[in-house]
Amino acid sequence: MQIVTDKNKVALYFKDNAVSYKEFILNTKKIKQYANIKEFTNNMIYMENRPELLYSFFSIWDSRATCVCIDASSTAEELSYYIDNSEVEKIFTSRGQLEKVEEALTILNKKIELVIVDDVEFNKIKIDENIESNLVINSPEKEDTALILYTSGTTGKPKGVMLTFDNILANVDSLDVYKMYEETDVTIALLPLHHILPLLGTGVMPLLYSATIVFLDDMSSVALIDAMKKYKVTMLIGVPKLWEVIHKKIMDTINSKGITRFIFKLAKKINSLSFSKKIFKKVSEGFGGHIKFFVSGGSKLNPQITEDFLTLGIKICEGYGMTETSPIIAYTPKDDIMPNSAGRVIKDVEVKIADDNEILVKGRNVMKGYYKNPEATAEIIDKDGWLHTGDLGTLKDGYLYVTGRKKEMIVLSNGKNINPIDIEAKLMSMTNLIAEVVVTEYNSILTAVIHPDFNKVKEEKVDNIYEVLKWSVVDKYNQKSSDYKKILDVKIVNEDFPKTKIGKIKRFMIADMLEGKIEKKERKPEPDFEEYNKIKKYLVTAKEKEVYFDSHIEIDLGMDSLDMVEFQHFLDLNFGVKEENLISKHPSLLELANYVKENRNQEKIGNLNWKEIINKDTDAKLPSSSFLAIILKFISCILFNTFFRVKVKGKEKIEMDKPTIYVANHQSFLDGFLFNYAVPSKLVKKTYFLATVAHFKSSMMKSFANSANVVLVDINKDIAEVMQILAKVLKENKNVAIYPEGLRTRDGKMNKFKKSFAILAKELNVDVQPYVISGAYELFPTGKKFPKPGKISVEFLDKIKVEDLNYDEIVSKSYKAIEEKLAK
Repeated sequence: MQIVTDKNKVALYFKDNAVSYKEFILNTKKIKQYANIKEFTNNMIYMENRPELLYSFFSIWDSRATCVCIDASSTAEELSYYIDNSEVEKIFTSRGQLEKVEEALTILNKKIELVIVDDVEFNKIKIDENIESNLVINSPEKEDTALILYTSGTTGKPKGVMLTFDNILANVDSLDVYKMYEETDVTIALLPLHHILPLLGTGVMPLLYSATIVFLDDMSSVALIDAMKKYKVTMLIGVPKLWEVIHKKIMDTINSKGITRFIFKLAKKINSLSFSKKIFKKVSEGFGGHIKFFVSGGSKLNPQITEDFLTLGIKICEGYGMTETSPIIAYTPKDDIMPNSAGRVIKDVEVKIADDNEILVKGRNVMKGYYKNPEATAEIIDKDGWLHTGDLGTLKDGYLYVTGRKKEMIVLSNGKNINPIDIEAKLMSMTNLIAEVVVTEYNSILTAVIHPDFNKVKEEKVDNIYEVLKWSVVDKYNQKSSDYKKILDVKIVNEDFPKTKIGKIKRFMIADMLEGKIEKKERKPEPDFEEYNKIKKYLVTAKEKEVYFDSHIEIDLGMDSLDMVEFQHFLDLNFGVKEENLISKHPSLLELANYVKENRNQEKIGNLNWKEIINKDTDAKLPSSSFLAIILKFISCILFNTFFRVKVKGKEKIEMDKPTIYVANHQSFLDGFLFNYAVPSKLVKKTYFLATVAHFKSSMMKSFANSANVVLVDINKDIAEVMQILAKVLKENKNVAIYPEGLRTRDGKMNKFKKSFAILAKELNVDVQPYVISGAYELFPTGKKFPKPGKISVEFLDKIKVEDLNYDEIVSKSYKAIEEKLAK
């Protein structure tokens, strides 16, 4: 069967060189003659994307032999397995990969003929006149094994997928229905051609339809856009990560101005492709102005991206499949885009949904089997010929919807199933500070592992990423989710997740990543200059961790907000560098050290002195009265005596005349009201509560705070200033009531105490009085709009004298006193 014929046009572009169809076929024939490929043999292609890869590929097919395409980034050890398992007779490679090939052969102690494409002198090879007069490339026969491609599984050795030429032809015929390719098309071989999606989509099929392929010498985003404009690219195949990056960049630009946000919303409401193309013409021109549609494959695309691109006048056709199905199972027609769907099931293919919702496939596209592995073949293709994809999904009105991966479903000890992809999508939709997130079961609890978008973190001047993501994103998600779907732990990582070559996250490696078991790239030599060495020494001492030049100061070293205050005072004392958001602007050790080196303005040696910080005067105004606090105390008496039946113990331990720091476990929204109810009115008048500005945004709420002894602070801005305000209260012989956990419990258990109260107590020699709240969480937990009736108890414990204790001892004694009482 003739598959590539001579056309009077360009077949390939590479490094500004144009290769015509005539040249392409001649070069293919010359490599075939040079290599002397034998029928029905297995021949490996192991090289980077370049024209010679396709010359080699089609020369093997033209010889009626089998192509074994291998990832050019494979190590010599990995390559040795592929060579041995596939029983190849020849290896087509490049000078750039030759060293690894030779090392792999040494491991195997084998000699295999190598075809080094850089050494092929095409101009000197003469071919038969009959061939030159009839320039065509032929395919293998339909039943022949045309391809062997290796899949990387989560366990065991990779398996070689055998695809017949008819398997591949099934995909070609099915896409012909949708007119995916036309002779006038120009596409870019963006993804590595060892993978079935780019191999067929950007290597084989464009040539079958006499279209044109562009190879990039530089894989940067700038080079991609330049090539799209220069070569008038009409369609592009990419993985979801590519569209996510492009989408984010476009939407950031649109959302940066009110007028563009309005136009985008208007276009979304009008929902007209022709209107969107006109109004967002510049977006299309940014891609060269000739794009007909994009194609996304490899994994599921966020439907919001598909919808937003449609609003911009650009179509994204999503496909779904796997190597074992050559690869397509379903594809989205370009004139019938359905966001969130994997597309329509292609012709000559049957799909059914099993009882456990697994997607099963049967048809011309299903592989011949795994090479030399009948056991593995029998595991994936049942006796009735159905291939079990391992994916979960539904069929609706001819469209296939993929809802998750069977192996990735999290099965809890109570038998409940959780689809992590759904939760991940919800978390991503709640903030622009997340680049990637994986929800997984780690240490037997549901955990969100988050890789932040550090550019956004820097832009928005976020100094405490962990706190923001945990409480403003994950906690908000938890409040609206079922108990068994709640995320109980958050891990922030400063590195990309491990991925396959086409961008799929290797979920099975996330635990190893968290435990530091994944080998990191070799680090550059460590810098050696005064500022760097001094800052590094401080961080190593403060956090008792290894510190590297590329360590992210907050995430890698686990710096909390108080650590940040101490660190920034260290920078001020030693280098005279003091400014807001210093760490968010320069988040890594080396970035910060370089900035300090360039901007230091004094040599001031000293140590952090909390006494000095706390005793510094502040202009902050305290609330003007406790009028509302007293009124609320009397109003709440009815509620607390009847509905909640509050019992107060230990009132005799309260001292009225000495300034005191009251600390308690934080159970519910009721806690502040419970304190005021439990103590005499005289004490209410002279006790101040701390609250975050975020909860008192309106003028009415600010007025309430000002009349109820509520001090409003921005914890994330400057903790030193917060400490000075609290110190001012205590110095005026008044009291402070603090919940050292920071936020209300989400599960009824106590969280770690922050030590700010201990610093205040120690430096001002003020007693700490712990008190215990019990029952409030059960009656009015976070996320509930209304409480339920029941019993609550408030018990005041013995005061803690702080004179002979250090900060950590004060924290520990306070925590243990409350914890032990709760346990009883």
